[in-house]
Amino acid sequence: MHRRNLLKLLVLAPAPALADCGAADPAGAADPAGAAPSAGPGKVFYVSPQGDDRASGLSQGTPWRTVTQVNSQLAKGTVGVFDTVLFECGQTFFGKLRVPTNRPTRGGYLTFGSYPNGGDRRRPVISSYTLLNDASAWRQAGPNIWATDLSPRRGAGPERGYDGAQGGADNIGFLRVDGKIHGRRVWVQEDLLDQWDFRCAPNTLYVRSSANPATLAKDIRASCDGHCIALGNSVQVTGLRLEGSGGHGMQGAVSNVRVEDNELAELGGAVLKETTRYGNGFEAWMNSSDIVVERNILHDIYDVALTAQGSSSSSTGGWRNLAFRNNLIYSCNQSLEFWSGGTAAPGRGFVNCVVECNTCLYAGYVWSEPVRPDQDKSVHLLTYGWDLPADITVRNNTFYDAVGAYRYSSAPTPGLKCIGNVILQRPGGRLKVGDPETVEQAATWVNALRNDEGSTFQVLPSRSGVDVAGALRRVAGMRPGCRPPSLP
Repeated sequence: MHRRNLLKLLVLAPAPALADCGAADPAGAADPAGAAPSAGPGKVFYVSPQGDDRASGLSQGTPWRTVTQVNSQLAKGTVGVFDTVLFECGQTFFGKLRVPTNRPTRGGYLTFGSYPNGGDRRRPVISSYTLLNDASAWRQAGPNIWATDLSPRRGAGPERGYDGAQGGADNIGFLRVDGKIHGRRVWVQEDLLDQWDFRCAPNTLYVRSSANPATLAKDIRASCDGHCIALGNSVQVTGLRLEGSGGHGMQGAVSNVRVEDNELAELGGAVLKETTRYGNGFEAWMNSSDIVVERNILHDIYDVALTAQGSSSSSTGGWRNLAFRNNLIYSCNQSLEFWSGGTAAPGRGFVNCVVECNTCLYAGYVWSEPVRPDQDKSVHLLTYGWDLPADITVRNNTFYDAVGAYRYSSAPTPGLKCIGNVILQRPGGRLKVGDPETVEQAATWVNALRNDEGSTFQVLPSRSGVDVAGALRRVAGMRPGCRPPSLP
């Protein structure tokens, strides 16, 4: 089956039903960033759609209402390291969390999490979607062209969705129409050719539509630029769903951070510069250290699920003690990425970075693949640049079915060790972009390049579709001791 048709088979997975609204389940493997944190001595704040931003926020009976209020109290220092902010389970909160830059505090965390809502224990959602369901807000701007205003509207109600308070309201990554993602963004009006093609202008969105868009669909959402969570130092995030950002799910140049048991989904596609689009799940920018990203679910992301990257504009020039572990990744354009830029010197580069026990499925089988300019790079393991020294171990992961290849490297990667992984590709599936060997010739490829020694290679059935649950059943038990999260 052609990969374009396979994309149509993918059904977005709902947030898992969690016994305790997203509590983490540490795997117990070696932890470069230290032991899991215990509850700190600080205050606990609650957030609910039924709350009031004039309340204290200090009890479930007096919760705050909005992400904007949380950001305001973070900026004032009312909420800081050792404190906890809990969002009500089963609810959606529109906005983007902004953690101030602060000094790392070993042993202490500012925690974002969730609290149960009666019997509802679904993950609370932090959403960057603007809602476009008001037919009166659309105006015809030409034959089969409709426009709507995207100016920030601070304090808008939930019927508007994200109000633009943290920026990015008119830099749209994709449209989500009745549950289906449409990602074809164009730069001139004449290229609006197919239903739901779109173009962004200052404070305005133009959409190709045969009639008023809000009369053709019940639910129209636009993903707004900017990260769902802009991280600071000494932060823990657990039990949330982050969605609808045209930028990253979480990003920062940070220290002492734990990201556990979250869902990061439907992200990316906004413009970074000129016509270059971007958007990752979790991104550790250069000057990051002591980070654990564990037991999260990441899917339907424009670029890569998990990445550590950066250029020479840095103070420390690297990443230290980084662990990506026991995550479930599927239907992202790439699963894992590392790249560095700058001048090599002692202490720079990647130090003690471990990628282990992750389950990575269907790289490139994603909404963004048809609209990207670099469709040959839909891979599970992507490396760019490699200017700085590296100490990265990629071990005991599962890499299942990638459109382009298992790997892509723009340059040699000394210091990157791939050990004991399980790689599964369809018949004729490539192992590395630019190399002639296919999965059937894995032994030749391993012997020639000394990559993935001790790894297992398997050939998948030729006509298998995109079936996340089926893929998980197929790989179950292949890596004893690994415990990625499960689908509901």
